Amino acid sequence: MEYTLKNNFLEVRVNSFGSELTGIRDLKTNEEYIWQKDPKFWAKSSPVLFPFVGALKDNKYSYQGKTYDFPFKHGFARDYEHKVSDKGENFIEFIFSSNEETKKLYPFDFNFYMKYILDGRKVKIEYRVENLGNEDMYFSLGAHPAFTAPLKDGMDYSDYYLEFEKEENGDAKVLNGALIAAGKTENIFSGKILKLSKDRFINDAIIFEKTNSNVVYLKNTKNDRKIGFEYDGFRYIAFWNVPGAEYVCFEPWNGISDFDNCSGKLEEKVGIEKIAKKETYKRAIEITIFEV
Repeated sequence: MEYTLKNNFLEVRVNSFGSELTGIRDLKTNEEYIWQKDPKFWAKSSPVLFPFVGALKDNKYSYQGKTYDFPFKHGFARDYEHKVSDKGENFIEFIFSSNEETKKLYPFDFNFYMKYILDGRKVKIEYRVENLGNEDMYFSLGAHPAFTAPLKDGMDYSDYYLEFEKEENGDAKVLNGALIAAGKTENIFSGKILKLSKDRFINDAIIFEKTNSNVVYLKNTKNDRKIGFEYDGFRYIAFWNVPGAEYVCFEPWNGISDFDNCSGKLEEKVGIEKIAKKETYKRAIEITIFEV
């Protein structure tokens, strides 16, 4: 079911299936900033990545001596119906909980919450993970919103660029298929500006670790429209699209695909998060649609 938040500036739409953000419309210009799911390229708009980000080596992992088959890239939370746990005039919160089916793939008891808050021209998404078990819980968390580019007729994808708030060295992870090549990086850019082009993501996502910036902007060379994206508290930030599609994904991650030389043990997985029994984990991102 799709739910709507609305104020004098923006209309925000969220589907309870996967707690997926499906729209951010500027009410002044009537422009839609979220990718509208063309199955020819990609049938998602903003899936949540939990309890894993990316792919696992050989589609499996081990925990406490037991091996678990896990064939799903980016976890399974995006593929379940989530329930509304709370709502108000300017927010809505969803909950997804462990069940018999999830525990066959992932042995932990949890509550996973996503809360959307509309404040002026800002959309804040809060994530909360509750460890309901009596032992440490290992997991990853990521966001994956796709922003429309180009936004207007007469513009091209190559008119767009990413601008970081601070200077970056631009060293990105090197991929080995769906995995990360251990010990390898590739310099993609330096400074603040990463230009987009139709073949920018020909080799899949571009992944940066521990950027100096906590904010990155989507801008273009033809007008003053811009989106601000704040990802404080996330170790990685990735960008991606399917070449030829008119969107770019901003993907803050706490977690990453397995490295090609990994042991497969969950406790040793690079980038994995851990919370103790009965502990709660919180993170948030913020999207700003600037007025033009």
